[in-house]
Amino acid sequence: MASQTIEKLPPELLIHCCSYLKGSIADIRNLRRSSKRLCHASSLFLFDTLTVRISTKSLSALEAVSNHHFFHKLVTTIKLSLCFYGDIQDQLSRIGLISECDHRFRSIGLTITRIFNSTRRTAEEVEQFNRIQVRISDMKFALASLEMGAVEARPPSLSSSPVQMMANTFDVYNDRFVDQQAAIEDDTHLKRIGAAMSKLPRLHSFEIFGNIETLNEIDYRSCSIAATMEWLNSDEVCSNIVLDALESRGQKFSHEQRFAGTFNGIFVQLSEHKIFPFRLSVELNAPKRPLFFQADQAQQNAIRSAVQRAEHLSFAVRWWSKQRAEFDLLLPDMFYPEMPALASLTQPFFDTESVRSMTLDIHDYSIHNDPPCIYLSELLPDCQWPQLQELSLTGLTFQEQELWQIVARIRNSLTILDMDGLRIYGGNWKNAFQILRGLDNLEEVSCRWPMGGEYGSGSHEDDLVFRFSEEAVCLYILKEPDFENPFG
Repeated sequence: MASQTIEKLPPELLIHCCSYLKGSIADIRNLRRSSKRLCHASSLFLFDTLTVRISTKSLSALEAVSNHHFFHKLVTTIKLSLCFYGDIQDQLSRIGLISECDHRFRSIGLTITRIFNSTRRTAEEVEQFNRIQVRISDMKFALASLEMGAVEARPPSLSSSPVQMMANTFDVYNDRFVDQQAAIEDDTHLKRIGAAMSKLPRLHSFEIFGNIETLNEIDYRSCSIAATMEWLNSDEVCSNIVLDALESRGQKFSHEQRFAGTFNGIFVQLSEHKIFPFRLSVELNAPKRPLFFQADQAQQNAIRSAVQRAEHLSFAVRWWSKQRAEFDLLLPDMFYPEMPALASLTQPFFDTESVRSMTLDIHDYSIHNDPPCIYLSELLPDCQWPQLQELSLTGLTFQEQELWQIVARIRNSLTILDMDGLRIYGGNWKNAFQILRGLDNLEEVSCRWPMGGEYGSGSHEDDLVFRFSEEAVCLYILKEPDFENPFG
C-alpha cells in the first residue's frame, strides 16, 4: 500500500507531529497507533508529502522534519499554502469577510432551491427542504449578529447555538491570523522555508497554492434532500463552510502585496539554495492588483533558475469571476492594462528546454466579461521546447499567427494537446485547426468550447456551440482519413 502522505492528516495532528518528529522511533510508533489514518500505513509513519502554511506551527513542523536524521530523507513533495489572513478586528475587513460568508450561504441556498424545483417532490421532501432554508437563514442571521461587534456584546435574545458556533469559528480564524502575524513579524519566514527545503535531499516536486480547503462538500445533484439536510445541519460542516469562505476571500485589503512578495521571494530562495525540482506547480487566485506581482529582473532570473531542470510545469490563475465590485475590487477594464505583470511570471516560469509537460490555465473568468486581455505570445517565452510532449491551454486568447510559431517549436515532440475555452482574435478557427495539423506526432487531442473569430463561412461564435463537434475537430487535427475540416 502506498505510504501515507502528511497533507491527508487533520491539521491538529500535523501540528501535533512537530514534537514527535524530534523523538525516537518508539514515539513515532505510538503516534501511528494513535491515529486511525495511519493504521494501514505500510511502514512506521512514512510520508512523502508535506503541506506547509505560513504559520509558526507549520514552519516549525517543516524545520523539525528537515532537521530529523531520518524523516528528512522521505519528503519528495512540498505543498506551500500562501493563504494570508485578514484582521477581523478591523471593522472594514470584518464586514468584507462576513459578507463573503453570507454570499457563500446564499449561493448554496440558491443551488439547492434550483435542484429542488427541478422535479416533483414528496411532502416529506418539502418539509426537509423547508428545514434546509431555515438552517441557511439561521447561518445568515448568525453572521449578521456578528457584523457590528463581538459576540460577547450581543443581547440575550441572540444567545443561540448558530450565533455561538459562528463566533467560535471566527475565533479560530482570528487565532490563525494572530499566529501568522507572529510567523511573519520579523520577515524571516522565507529564509526559514528556503533553509529547511535545502535539507531535503529527495525534494522533486514543489507546489504553490492559495488556501487549504477543509470542507468536504457534497454533490447536491446526486444526493437526496434528506442527505443534504443532514449535511447542512452539522455545525462542523457550517463552520468549515465559513472557514473556507474566509480563507478563499483572497488577498484583500493590505495583504495581497505581502502575498505577491512571498510568492516571488520563494523562487529567490529556491535559486539561492540551488533547489531545482522536477515538477513545479502554481495555482493562484486571480490577483486584484496584478502589478503587485510584477517580477523585477532579479526575480525573473530566480524563477528561470528554479525551473532549469523541471520536466513538468503548471501555472494556473483562477477565479476571475470572484472579483466583486462591492468589496473594492478592480473592475475588468481596470485590470486589463496590468495583465503583463502576470507575463513577468509566466515567461520565466516556462523558460526551460527540459520541460516535458506544460499547463497554462487562466480560466473561470465571468461569462459576462471578456477574458483577461493578454495574448498567448505575451505569456509564453521565446524559447525552444524540444522535449515537450504534453501541452494544456485553458482560458487563453490567441491570434492565428501565434499558432504558426508555437507549432514550429513543438512540431516533432508533442503527442498530447488539450485546449479548453480558447478564444481566437485576428483569425478564424478553420485556419487554426489546419495549422494544428502540422503537429506530426500528435496522438491525443481535446478541444472544448472554442470562442471568438469567424470560422470560414462567415458565421460568428454564437453559432459555434450549435455547429461545433469536438470529436470531428479532434479527428481532423489527428489527420484521420475521410475527416474534413468541420468549419468548412
